[in-house]
Amino acid sequence: MNKDAFFATLIGLGIGLLLTGIILVGPNILKSFPNLKFPTFTFSIQNISWLQKKPTPGPTAIPEVPHAVTIDSPLPDAIEATASVLVSGSTSKESKVVIQGIIDDIVILTNGDGKFAGKVTLTEGKNDILVTSYHLLQSATQKVTVYYTPEVW
Repeated sequence: MNKDAFFATLIGLGIGLLLTGIILVGPNILKSFPNLKFPTFTFSIQNISWLQKKPTPGPTAIPEVPHAVTIDSPLPDAIEATASVLVSGSTSKESKVVIQGIIDDIVILTNGDGKFAGKVTLTEGKNDILVTSYHLLQSATQKVTVYYTPEVW
């Protein structure tokens, strides 16, 4: 072994022993000096943001507001002389309303007050008109029956 390799090995061994001694004996020596304050460093794997579990959002709470639909016109069991009738009423604000007649269906949005209106075509005889209002995840349905006759009295 040449002289340079021997001294490099000896220096490496000395540095290794010094570091090992500081790590093993150092904390006990520092406890004997009570007036010395050293900052403490703690490492926790929970502090690493990309390892932390992200909380999953729960279901959004939907306020329990009673949702209903009211038909103002036509009146129940009304007799109509024309082939179409205006169906109007009220429900919750910002609702979608579906008016189903025998011949056609109409989808409309309520105005700012929750009012709606739409015309439905009638057939001769009994006509059941179904009004369904959809608001958030709720729905409400109301039915009215009208009769159409083209006869003049």
